[in-house]
Amino acid sequence: MLVRITQQDVVYRRYLVKDHRSFVPDFGVYIKVQGADGKVEFRTLSRQLVLFCVERRKAWRMLQSKAGIENREYKAQRAILAEVDAGKITKEQLFAGAEELMKARLGKPAAHTPAPAAPAKAPAIPPAPVVAAINKGDVVTN
Repeated sequence: MLVRITQQDVVYRRYLVKDHRSFVPDFGVYIKVQGADGKVEFRTLSRQLVLFCVERRKAWRMLQSKAGIENREYKAQRAILAEVDAGKITKEQLFAGAEELMKARLGKPAAHTPAPAAPAKAPAIPPAPVVAAINKGDVVTN
């Protein structure tokens, strides 16, 4: 479901249009969770919760962008939605296999490479204390 909808779709209220790719039915979205007994259980999500997830994803991507991190998932989602909007991929194909389309676009996960270490800075040397003969009435400032 989250592949189909962007924050722009939320802003322009496209999630309410039944014929649009980003339509979110109220209590029509399900997730799979592991139950207490270890079996897979289904949970229903409200439309509001789905929109909240879209908004949080947008905030996370913005933080990554400000940190200089390129989000490959965002690029893959944009490419898929551009093809859907251009008619190269049908809405039915998107609805049936959005996750598979994303996995195919992302390919193998990128290996984590730590950022290069910044060169060590020399400690700042505090200014030498002012040594002055203090006469009666002198003002000394540091």
